[in-house]
Amino acid sequence: MTEPSYDPRHLLRVEARALRVRLASVRAVRAARWGFLGSCLSVADVLAVLAERLRLAGPGEETPDHDRLVLSKGHAAPALYAAVTGWRGDGSYAAPGSAYQGHPNLSFLPAVGMTSGSLGLAVPAAAGLAHGLSLLGGTGRVAVVLGDGELQSGIALEGIQWAVRAGLRNVLFVVDANGYQSGGAVPPGDATRRMLSAAAPAFAAVDGHDAARLDDTIGTLLNTTAGPAVLWAATKRGRGVPAVEERPVPMSWIPDDAVLAAAEEHLTEALRRALDRLARPVTGPAVPGRSS
Repeated sequence: MTEPSYDPRHLLRVEARALRVRLASVRAVRAARWGFLGSCLSVADVLAVLAERLRLAGPGEETPDHDRLVLSKGHAAPALYAAVTGWRGDGSYAAPGSAYQGHPNLSFLPAVGMTSGSLGLAVPAAAGLAHGLSLLGGTGRVAVVLGDGELQSGIALEGIQWAVRAGLRNVLFVVDANGYQSGGAVPPGDATRRMLSAAAPAFAAVDGHDAARLDDTIGTLLNTTAGPAVLWAATKRGRGVPAVEERPVPMSWIPDDAVLAAAEEHLTEALRRALDRLARPVTGPAVPGRSS
């Protein structure tokens, strides 16, 4: 595999967006004392890259030429809200009547792309959405993010298999492979990954926290003519908050407030530094998260 062609300014925007996603997720779960923080943190980099890469429209402004972003693993909703709307993770998360429900809901927040929550169901729905855009003659693409544990549901695998049989070239399935599900670790082995690699016309596996490689691979797969495409992004549940990284189960475990306060302070400072780098002229091919 060739080295990715880096666009330093673009990658700095990705880095800043990923930090915003992590910070908003910590704030939201801290305020609500409820949520699935580890899942939000593992998928932050994936969502940041997709939000920067996709041609997303404002609510009510979609045409068949606009892209769609679907979060099938809807329990990571705070990460999606922050990635696509700039939401800062205030006390509105999962509150009665709030637009920022515990799972993405189009009735409350049209910007989320699709209502999701019951694991697996959004995968075939997103494939159908991609098929519909093609039938309308549009150039819009659909990116759907799902978990590796979610792939144990037959409907998720069948949705991907149908997309392959239909020859859809405008859909990208991104697997947030953090190795865990609600009941603990996913079954050992890489049978699912190997099956997807064999079935998908376009497949890649990448470190889901390597911003440059992740961005380059997603950019390639979004524009492939040999679709549908599948990206296996190896991630770590809780990435960016050591306390959650060290205790990935149970899925809904939340550290005490002092730990979350420290995490919020750390991420706030990291975001401040990232925005400062973004504001400065770029003079070389610096890559966020990599030392020279």
